[in-house]
Amino acid sequence: MKRRRFGSPGRAVPANPRTRQRTSKVLALLAAVTGALLVPVTATNASAAGTSYYVDCSASSNGTGTSASPWNSVAGVNGTTFTAGDSILFKAGTTCTGQLTPGGSGASGSNISMTSYGSGAKPIIDAAGATGAVIHLLNQQYWDIGGLELIDNASSPAYRSGVLAENSSGGVLNHIRVHDMYIHNIAGYGGGWYSTNAGVGVQTDHTTPVSTWNDVVVENNTFDHVDRIAVAVTPDADGQGTGLTTGTVIRNNTMTYDGADDILVVKNDGALIDGNKAGYGGAKSTCPPSGQYCNGASAGIWMSGSSNTVVQNNEVYCHINGADGTGFDVDWGNHNTTFQYNYSHQNLGGFLLVMPPFTIANEPTSTVPSDGTVVRYNISENDGSNSGCPTSGTQTHGGGVLHFVGGVPNQSGSTSAIPQFYNNTFSVRDGLSTPILYSRSGTSISGALSFRNNAIFNYGSGNYFTTTGSSTYSNNLFYGNHPSREPADAAKVTSDPEFRNAGNTNTSSSYTGKNAYQVHPSSPVIRAGAVIASNGGYDAYGNAVSATATPNIGAYNGTGGNLLSNAGFETGSLSPWTQASGTASSVTASNSRTGADALTTAASGSGANQSLTGLTPSTTYLLTGWGKVATAGETLAIGVKGFGGTETYTNVASTSYSQAAILFTTGSSSTTATVYCWKNAGGTGAGYCDDLAVEPLSSATNTVTNPGFETGALTPWTQSTGMASSVAASNSRTGTYALQTAATASGAIQTVTGLTSGGSYLLAAWAKVGTAGEEVAVGVKSFGGTETYLRGSTTYTEQPIFFTTGVSNTSASVYCYKNSGSAAGYCDDFTVVKLP
Repeated sequence: MKRRRFGSPGRAVPANPRTRQRTSKVLALLAAVTGALLVPVTATNASAAGTSYYVDCSASSNGTGTSASPWNSVAGVNGTTFTAGDSILFKAGTTCTGQLTPGGSGASGSNISMTSYGSGAKPIIDAAGATGAVIHLLNQQYWDIGGLELIDNASSPAYRSGVLAENSSGGVLNHIRVHDMYIHNIAGYGGGWYSTNAGVGVQTDHTTPVSTWNDVVVENNTFDHVDRIAVAVTPDADGQGTGLTTGTVIRNNTMTYDGADDILVVKNDGALIDGNKAGYGGAKSTCPPSGQYCNGASAGIWMSGSSNTVVQNNEVYCHINGADGTGFDVDWGNHNTTFQYNYSHQNLGGFLLVMPPFTIANEPTSTVPSDGTVVRYNISENDGSNSGCPTSGTQTHGGGVLHFVGGVPNQSGSTSAIPQFYNNTFSVRDGLSTPILYSRSGTSISGALSFRNNAIFNYGSGNYFTTTGSSTYSNNLFYGNHPSREPADAAKVTSDPEFRNAGNTNTSSSYTGKNAYQVHPSSPVIRAGAVIASNGGYDAYGNAVSATATPNIGAYNGTGGNLLSNAGFETGSLSPWTQASGTASSVTASNSRTGADALTTAASGSGANQSLTGLTPSTTYLLTGWGKVATAGETLAIGVKGFGGTETYTNVASTSYSQAAILFTTGSSSTTATVYCWKNAGGTGAGYCDDLAVEPLSSATNTVTNPGFETGALTPWTQSTGMASSVAASNSRTGTYALQTAATASGAIQTVTGLTSGGSYLLAAWAKVGTAGEEVAVGVKSFGGTETYLRGSTTYTEQPIFFTTGVSNTSASVYCYKNSGSAAGYCDDFTVVKLP
């Protein structure tokens, strides 16, 4: 099965793993041996449907299985053949030693149940190191097992499982449900076969015709220190045939320290793997004796030889296996696999492993490339490293956020041959070298993929592979470092995405949680994506994703908590904006910055207002917006008034979209404000506004000292290298003083401290030059990301820059710098504030 060709050197990997002993025979023998050591009872058949049988292993004497006279060992259960509607009840707070091999099957609508009675802790079934399963069902169906604690610990590994349901009937068996269990310390082979080394294993044996299952449900269980794997729904070996198990649901389980993998389905159709949380797996690779199946590689959640699998809402973290080690894996021979809404972090091999076709003896499906793979609305944080995890591994095959073993699997003739990666968020912290696109085959690989609307926040140094096929890269955000093979993307965005709390800033947990990757309303990713058909309808946070309206870039499709409505005019109409006085403005399907529509003013004295209500008095808000003018030299104002303070605005004079950022504080009794876009009088061309946003700030503290140089001195600013700058009592924007540079190679810099690592900040400052055609830059550097700056013109122009500190950075250096020219440059009114 999975990746056997990557086994450790010297480890035997058989061509045919079926040379191992038949598991059912071994289990039957062990059950017989174990039963001989227990109190003997007379085997009985349940004579009436709906009978309840009671087990109290703390009872001093063995009874008849009634509530008044319970059995006091597992022997009573093992000696009974149960029928539809029966219940096997273990007393809460007790421990039974041994293995359970109950007989009988339920019927459709009338299952046999095994659970607990009474109050207290879950009853424990402890197999005490015996080989085989704690609970074994062979060719039985319609069983519900729940509310128990299972243990089978030992100093040496062997074939051990918590629950093993095995089908060698040559037909379809129905309904196995395992729920609300605590299954731990199952000492199986970390490198051995799957279902027979599992917390819950549902297995089909080699038969002709093929045996399969229908309606397998594993939910709400807790697994800890299970070797090899928590949940496996698989055949008993490779080459089992083409029959597919149906109706598998694995959901809402918690798994920690699994020896190898966490969840696996093989030869399934329509499996749903939903809402599971798995961490710290992959530490063990001990294999069975020579000549039996051996695979030391592992991943968190994966599938092979399966169709129509949906993997969603899962969290996999800190997987430490060095051979694969990814959170998720689409392995060989799969068709139409969808990964969506998952959160992956700190997995050694990366977020997702993608396998090419290859040859497994007796398994023709392995030669079929997986097709129809869709990867959407997932969040990967610092994958490719175990940094911050309590345990770690060593990579033997490298790692990458998207980790390809070979080329991209493209199935010839498939209607969905190229894998689709869209609207994912991938974050790599500073100090890591994890590639975003990685292949073990090198930096240029065969095949092609589609890569659209993804947000890549790359403070690391990792690169990308290229493909020999015609891959599509469109409307992605590439922020941070830009390595040499970063894909060409004509519609890419390179500004800070303004995540809420990017990076590993929560020191108590070493990761942020997926909510950190929602964005602020001023984010450049909002409405900057491309429409994708059949997009699933929802993002990672439950926000709707339209089939026709322009989406965001990344896994979040909300508005960021924007207090403005119709902020991008994407309804195609003005409401709830209203006409400002003067010549009417309109919403047009042209000159938009993002999406399809924008506000278009008339040439002179024209614009639109929106009234905000329900604001909080004495609170600072941030207004941002984008504007441009059709005619050079004219101006457009983005501003706010009626908030209990002095009207404030920023003039935009650029013929290409530039951003304005305005802080305003409501009066002590003010709960309203009016936001506007206004084309100033005297012009001859239209003005345009798009993507306006208002959000409250939790703190408006300016971290820059002497931000307007009003002390009349430079301190604590320091001279940049080159010609000296000075503080001048002229050319100020506000107040008396401003920073004046020399004509060339001159400026000043200040390091602001006390910032939050992984925090999103706004730097706003104003700059101008004395001579047209020259430039003075306002910028920020040494914050953990890539230096960013904007340049001013001959009139004071605001330079808003959003930046995110790295996980090891609590300071940043802001500056004003004139690089070259013949006349001075000027800067004034620096502000650095943290976004909430």
